[in-house]
This record gives sequence, structure tokens and C-alpha cells, in this order.
Amino acid sequence: MIDFSQYTIEELANALYLKMDSEGFSKGTDKTKWREPIVAEKLGHKAHTKISSGKGTEGYGSDAFDPSSTEYCEYKSQAIEKGQLRNLLQESKTLKNGNTREYVPLSITGVYNGFNNNFDIASVEYAKKSHYFSIFYKEKCVLVIKVNTEHVMSTLISNYEKFAAKGSKGTTNLNSVTINLADKHLYEIAYKDYEFFNKKH
Repeated sequence: MIDFSQYTIEELANALYLKMDSEGFSKGTDKTKWREPIVAEKLGHKAHTKISSGKGTEGYGSDAFDPSSTEYCEYKSQAIEKGQLRNLLQESKTLKNGNTREYVPLSITGVYNGFNNNFDIASVEYAKKSHYFSIFYKEKCVLVIKVNTEHVMSTLISNYEKFAAKGSKGTTNLNSVTINLADKHLYEIAYKDYEFFNKKH
């Protein structure tokens, strides 16, 4: 690992931008774009170098391509803090009566910006994609799950219908899908950093 104390935040951010630019990624430090090639590398996918595959293309709305399945993939990522590790790792706590109980499993949320205001296209195109939700801790990817596409779509469409019933008022960027890690029937593990999960934090 580099000695980050020798660099300013700006210098490190600039280095990340230049590294991604050298690999063909446009605006690699915009939002969480830089996480996409990390997830893609873990899964054996090919991340798109542009912010998003554009309208009218086969990969519309996707972030990567899976050459083994020939599927286009949508990525969502969530950063967690130290206090959430106990939920992710399913640690146990001791109750006042001396019994132990596991912390509630972590929930992962993926936000689908623009789905509501582009419903006619998005409701069709996103149904063709594979959906991956990743967890980052201290900006290291520790878990990636592949979420059931039918669940993703039914949730997004249900949220949209509620949005439309209210007269389409409010922001269009609140359509999201949340997966509780206890609901294992809704996802499969695509990548897990076992060294991270097995060590004491």
C-alpha cells in the first residue's frame, strides 16, 4: 500500500482520475464511477468506459458487460461505516439477561435515478439486465450480490405506480430497491472477500 500521508487528497484524487483516464474511462471520478471497474474485475465483467450506455443501444442503462453470459449488467454500490459491520458480519451481542442475539442483517439499497421519468423505456430495458449490488468498506469492495431481476422490476414498477398515483409529484430520483441480506431467496453471492469476513474488526 502507498504511504497516503505523503499526498494531499487532491493529489490522490487526481492520481485516480489519471489512472482511469489511461484505461479509457471517461470522467472516472464522477460520483462513484470508479467503483464500477473494481466490481467488474471481481466478477470477470467488462465495465463500460462511458458514464452509462446510452439510449437506443443494446446496453442501455447498463454499467458493464458479462462476456460469459453475454448479459449487460447494472451496478449499484453502497458504502458502509464501522457501525454497520456488525450487521454485515452478523455479529452477536450479549443481552442484559445474559443471552446472546445476532444483530439484524444488513440491508443494501440500490437507487435507480431517472427510472420514474423514463418509465416506458426503463421498465423494458432494465428487465433485460442483470443487477448487482455491492458493498464497499473504506472503499474496498467486500461483497457483491446478484439480485433477482424479477424482484428488482416488480419493486421499481410498484414504486413508480405509487409515484404516478400521486400525480407524479416530487423528485424522480427516489425509486430504489432494498435487499435485506437475510432474504437469501432474492439474491446470490457473486463475490465475497472471505479474508475480510473472517478477520476480527
